[in-house]
Amino acid sequence: MTLSFLTAAALCLSAQPLEDMSASYIPLAATNGRTMDAEFADLDGDGDLDLVLAAEFGQNVVCFWEDNRFELQPDAITQGKRHDSEDIAIADFTGDGLLDIVIVAEDDQTNEFYINSGDGTFADASDRIPVSGTSNAVLALDIDADGDHDLLIGNKGTNVLLLNDGAGNFTDASDERLPTQADTTQDIEAGDIDGDGDPDLIIANEQANRILINDGKGIFADETQGRLEIKALEETREADLGDVDNDGDLDLVLANVAWSGADPTDRLLLNDGSGIFTRSDGFTADSVFSVDADFADIDSDGDLDIITANLGQGAAIPIRIYLNDGSGGFTNATTDIVNPMSLVHGIDIECVDINNDGSIEMYLTNHVSSDVFMVLKKD
Repeated sequence: MTLSFLTAAALCLSAQPLEDMSASYIPLAATNGRTMDAEFADLDGDGDLDLVLAAEFGQNVVCFWEDNRFELQPDAITQGKRHDSEDIAIADFTGDGLLDIVIVAEDDQTNEFYINSGDGTFADASDRIPVSGTSNAVLALDIDADGDHDLLIGNKGTNVLLLNDGAGNFTDASDERLPTQADTTQDIEAGDIDGDGDPDLIIANEQANRILINDGKGIFADETQGRLEIKALEETREADLGDVDNDGDLDLVLANVAWSGADPTDRLLLNDGSGIFTRSDGFTADSVFSVDADFADIDSDGDLDIITANLGQGAAIPIRIYLNDGSGGFTNATTDIVNPMSLVHGIDIECVDINNDGSIEMYLTNHVSSDVFMVLKKD
């Protein structure tokens, strides 16, 4: 769930208790629809972050940050569409300086593309997406280095690579640029994992995960063998890249579940600098069915900590927060930072500084009730 080629920029948040301020900051009724993804970006060009939510067979939502809260914009995107929306990509696809929205769907295989009109509304241009499929992931990335944002879509079956002509018209270039593989992909992450200056891909799958290496021209080869420590029966829902041990390369965290009988333990894999990953002994995660994992500097000490969103499984706190000691060793500090929650099954976790005050707020999408927005507790 990224806007473009990933750079491991740290987000900072003091390791102080967070409190649920959802009623003060978000339109609760509009989020009560099995939200699967949340993304933040300046959609209206006023210098602050707005909010897009993808709902599973519910109304997708756009909110603008106004008067110190997120205000629902009911006319921003087409109303009445209720697809099995799963993931969001936000980027300037048309080259006009305005951010547009792509939302992909799973079961009903109906993707959406909204072009920013510049007046607070978005024109439905979904017919410009020339493919459909059982999709769970979408990533905006300049694949062919021509200065515009292309699209990668993760499917059940073969994944798709769409090249942008610069004006928001997409052409399927999958056969020429991706290896032909049948997977059930849940997430796609991009980063320069082998240190050669171009973005490579992490493909998080319900079966074996994959590493695709960029040849420098936007053509990807499967180099999983020899680069990624494969774990038998691993069902990954999300991945993230970041430098957890401060050695200058991108490490990898995998959020895992066990619906197929796999081991649900999350994994942290360290990069040797050349794109070869080995399991870290410094991270011991709870087996709590994690469906998202993100890096953020929770305690403002200059290193990346790990946050996971979990589907409950009886737990009172549907997230986990693991603090980094600076060298890649992690301690579970969840109960020191987050209070128990009721009726919450975490799906997606996002950390953002909404009001540019240097402190980070946390947004948790919820599968059974309204979403949760947490801010630092004020003394």
